[in-house]
Parts: sequence; C-alpha cells; structure tokens
Amino acid sequence: MFMYAILLASCFTILFSKREIRRASRRKGELSIIALIIITLMYRYLAGILEDSIRNAMILLITPILFLLVSDVFFGKGDVMFKRRVFKALLILFFIESGLAIIEFAFKGHIFPWIDTTFESNLYSAHLKSGFRSVALHGSPLTNALIITVLNTFLINSELKDKYKLSLWLFGFAAILAFNARAATILNVSVLFIYLIKLTFNTRTHGAIKIAVYFGATMAIGLVTYLVVFYNLGDRLFNDKLFDEASGQKRLDVFAIFEYHDLGYFFFGHPMKDFTIIQESVGLLIIENFWVCEIILFGIVFVVALVFLYVKLLIPYFRGFPWVTGGLVCGSFIALASTNNSLYTQYIPLFVFLLCMSLFRPNTFKYLVPPRYIKQ
Repeated sequence: MFMYAILLASCFTILFSKREIRRASRRKGELSIIALIIITLMYRYLAGILEDSIRNAMILLITPILFLLVSDVFFGKGDVMFKRRVFKALLILFFIESGLAIIEFAFKGHIFPWIDTTFESNLYSAHLKSGFRSVALHGSPLTNALIITVLNTFLINSELKDKYKLSLWLFGFAAILAFNARAATILNVSVLFIYLIKLTFNTRTHGAIKIAVYFGATMAIGLVTYLVVFYNLGDRLFNDKLFDEASGQKRLDVFAIFEYHDLGYFFFGHPMKDFTIIQESVGLLIIENFWVCEIILFGIVFVVALVFLYVKLLIPYFRGFPWVTGGLVCGSFIALASTNNSLYTQYIPLFVFLLCMSLFRPNTFKYLVPPRYIKQ
C-alpha cells in the first residue's frame, strides 16, 4: 500500500501544477471517474467503513489519474515522439514479461518472488502435480497473463506486417503457456483463429503471404504441441482441463454468494470484515472474479456508474478501430479479466488496456512504427 500511496502522491503533485490543472480540466471523462471514486470514499468515510478499503480505492484511483496525465497527448494529434516512447515502453514491457516467463519456466525457478505478498498462495500449483507456473514481474500468473493477452490481442490486430504479428503473438503465447493460465491460453488461440479467418477473406492480401502465414502458424502449432507433450508447457489446461474442482468449480461457487442475499444487500457496499464473512460463507479462500469483489466491497451502484463512465471515456477511442477489431480487443479483455480478480488487486492491466486503445488505433499506430514494419 505504501507504493500505491507514493504513486498517487506523485500524480497529484503533477496534476496540481497550474499548467496541468488547466489542461486536465478539459478531460471530463477521467475527471468524472475520479469524482465518482472520491464521492464513494466520502460515503464510506461517513459510514465508518473507509479505513479497511483504502488500498482498494487507491488501485481504482491510479488508473484514471495516470491516464489523465497523458490523455491529452493521446487523444489529439499530440506529440508523436512522446507516443512513440510510450509505445516502445509497452513493447519493452511485453518482451520483459514474456522473456522472464519463458526463462522461469525453462529453469523451473522464480526470479522475483518478493513482488507479490500473496506469492505462495498464487503458486499453489508450483509444488503440486498441476505443474510449474511462471510469475515474471507481477507475482500472480493471472495478472501477468492478462497483461500479455491484452498486448498480444492488440499486436495481432494491428497494422503490422503479418510475419511480425505472428512472431510477436507466438512469443507472447509461449509466455501464456509458461504462466499456465488456462482461460488465457484458450482466448489467445481463439484470437489467432479469428486473425487467420480474417486473413483468409482479406482480398487485399496476396496468396503467397497467406500461404506463408498458414505455414508459419502450422509450424508454431507443431512447436507448441511438442513443448506441451515433452516439457509440460501449459499442462494445467491439457492435464486438468479448463473446468476442475480446484479452480473452475470455485469460479462458479462465487455466484452462490447471491443466493444468500437479495440484490438490495449489495447496493452500497460493505466493510472488508463483511467481505471476508461473505467470502467464507460459500467456502472460498479467494474470490476469482473482480466484478463480484467490487460489488461486495463498493456496491452495485458504484460498479454500474464506474462501468458507464469508462464506456463513455473509451467510445472515442473505440471509434478509431474497425468495428470487428474494436469488439475483439474490448471483448477479449473483459472476458479474460472476468475470470480472475486481477483488476481488483492491480491497476496495471487496465492502464495498459487504456494505453493500447489509444496507441493502436490505425490512424495513430502508423506514425509510431517505422514504415518497413507496416502493411502497405
């Protein structure tokens, strides 16, 4: 929580400069989200239930504040050089996260076990028959898998040439298998399948390029199959299947919470002690669903308002994509994020998604990457 406090303090210090106040005042989308969170905090303070939810509130606040600091540049034509730096930073994150995951899996050891205080509980499978799980930079395999899946989905739907798309996707997918994240594995394969279908029906793509991509995809599938069979890469999906008592069933058990209380009970949220009681009432050590976590803690009213404001914030960015691509990148993010509690415990996946929604718009992306890497 100390690091969250330092980050928030730094952001507010920048925002409260005169120039930043004038600039930020034009960003109604981010300001509306920040105002909603602050109003909710005031309510929790008056209700005497603020103290045990400060960390969760900080996580909610950091994303819109960080995006507020950069959104003027991203939303308009802005400084292309700055956008390029941010895009390079995202690529560096992609390569470091994926590279660390692959290295950890190869050596069956974790490099940064101190990052996440819940490290051991997140890695129960490292010592059981379900296999080793890499953790890279963020402690939890699921958080890492969500970040890489976001980047993988945007990259393979970008304006890059097909050979670069497939190479980057394969590198990211290897990391997903190293994280041993089953839902992320299925989602990444689905995204690749949709990409291949789009390529098949794209009349502007030469037949030779299609054949080369199909051949490359076949070779990649063969390589992945070999690693799965002989090196247990991604074995939780192939050995335990997607649905099992230890994980899949627990994700369904979460909804039993709503069998004990009517919806009115969850309108305005509860203190953390009630959160724990509700969680334990259905026999869960952790709730692997960020929607349910936010509803129990902050209430249905807050969650609905937050979703509405984020949708309103993202509509101008969404319009920059072809509707199929926009629906795919948004849908895949929501689908995977809904299978775990990463957005409840971390601000980075959502912030990365917001940055990608801005930077990967076709009219923006083509200025960030050298022309030799872009489809003509």
